[in-house]
Amino acid sequence: MATRIGIDFGTANTVVAQWNAERDRGEPIDLAGIDVLRPSAAGVTQRVVPSVVAYDRQSGTRTIGGQVSPDMFTDPGQAVFRSTKSVITGRIKDIARQVGAGSISPRHAATQFLSDILAATMLAVDSRDLEIVATAPVEAFDTYRDWMVREVSEQAGLARLRVVDEATAAAVGYSARLNPGDTFMVFDFGAGTLDISVVRVQDAQASQGGGAGVRVVGKAGIDFGGDNIDALLAEHVASRLRLPYGDSHLHNQIFGQLLRSAEAAKMALTSGPLATIRAVHPDGTEYSAEMSRGDFDALLRNKDVTGRVGRALRAALDKAAGAGFVADQIRDVFLVGGTSLIPAIQDVVYMQFPRDIVRIDRPLEAVAAGAAGIAGGYELHDHIQHDYVIRHVNRDTGEYEFESLVPAGTEYPTLTPIKTMTIKGVRDGQRNLGLAIYERAHATFRDASADLEIMFDANGGARAVAVTSQQRQQRSTLWLNEDSPTFLEADPPATAGSDRFRLDFRVDAQKRLTVSAFDLERRTWVLDQQPVVRLS
Repeated sequence: MATRIGIDFGTANTVVAQWNAERDRGEPIDLAGIDVLRPSAAGVTQRVVPSVVAYDRQSGTRTIGGQVSPDMFTDPGQAVFRSTKSVITGRIKDIARQVGAGSISPRHAATQFLSDILAATMLAVDSRDLEIVATAPVEAFDTYRDWMVREVSEQAGLARLRVVDEATAAAVGYSARLNPGDTFMVFDFGAGTLDISVVRVQDAQASQGGGAGVRVVGKAGIDFGGDNIDALLAEHVASRLRLPYGDSHLHNQIFGQLLRSAEAAKMALTSGPLATIRAVHPDGTEYSAEMSRGDFDALLRNKDVTGRVGRALRAALDKAAGAGFVADQIRDVFLVGGTSLIPAIQDVVYMQFPRDIVRIDRPLEAVAAGAAGIAGGYELHDHIQHDYVIRHVNRDTGEYEFESLVPAGTEYPTLTPIKTMTIKGVRDGQRNLGLAIYERAHATFRDASADLEIMFDANGGARAVAVTSQQRQQRSTLWLNEDSPTFLEADPPATAGSDRFRLDFRVDAQKRLTVSAFDLERRTWVLDQQPVVRLS
């Protein structure tokens, strides 16, 4: 019998949980030697693996998680990668490190890190027969899922791997405590993103696969997380200190230290009144500044962090209200992710909800526990998170225009076509026809307005760089079928300007956009619900 596992590969921490059928819950697995216990709220400690991997530059020996000691970050003989999840999802920039006679890219480091975690999991549960559910961020679902399936799964030799979005997994992680018909909210604020989901527990008979089942009725989020707050803290301190700006290499090395110290200070300020952010010059000069809880709260206000969080919260609640689920009906609010432990962030939630319904119960473990629950049989009732459009050329202007194909909020699977259209030949003798299908991820779902992102260099240094408006625009639209934009063959060839195919689009149970195509000249169906792209 397969062992059912949930994995939450986080920007800062990774958690692996196993489904316990007797207790009807997912429970973190003890990965001795590479995991650590970290405190959260109310004195609760949680088992996590720090999402870091280090390579000995000479031998190539690899260490991961809790094996990576603080001094490795500044050791020139070590190549250390952190925040590699954000490299996969495109939120930070990093470059390859020289290791031995070759180099290691951040993407390969992330693949090896997660493969090592999977190998350690197999040893811990004494089984190679694993049913694994991994979680992925909603706004980069396709990119992340493909990396998991094609690279991580292949390297680890996994036969069964399913990927679900993080916010919904977090909801399932808490669903065993709720009753059918209850409405609740998951506020998932990690190192990379904020995802807010308003969720309703389905009746048992409404669940497609039995069990509790949940349906997401409102979502919103921000491409902003704890890493961005670390960068703001480090930038704030750097502006008060006289760093060696004339030497960019040295400056990056010192800023990289400030960044790591800022992360520790942020964690300390979640429970204490004062923290120090410091870095040391190679000549022994120390750069340091104290940060009080009041200073930290003021920085979050002045940089509009709390404002953005508040607007995202309001957007999620408005979408749920539009679906008929008002805020007063929300029974519980579950805070997930390390950044949700910051008091100023919690205050944003408390401004909207009574304190007695806000839960902070093992926030670092909830997503992995929920993924294990899905592996254990809890089915999800979700909707399409992004808008999907097709691109065509305006004959009058010659410019590209977009037409809606699948709007955000569409429930799936769709039994009848969600879109029917005809396509014409562009030129006489055309044999290959198709459509360019785009995902407009941020147009209706995400606020992609983070001002700063982190860029690492080959020596472990770092700097904060501004996000340009062009980069925001590029990140808001993704051409899904760029590698295969034509999927219809006209035989005999099409005629310019004449309708040639009628297309019916649906979304199947695997969240794939499918197309059925009717050849109008030959009067026959040539495609029957053929998958075109996977949606998220």
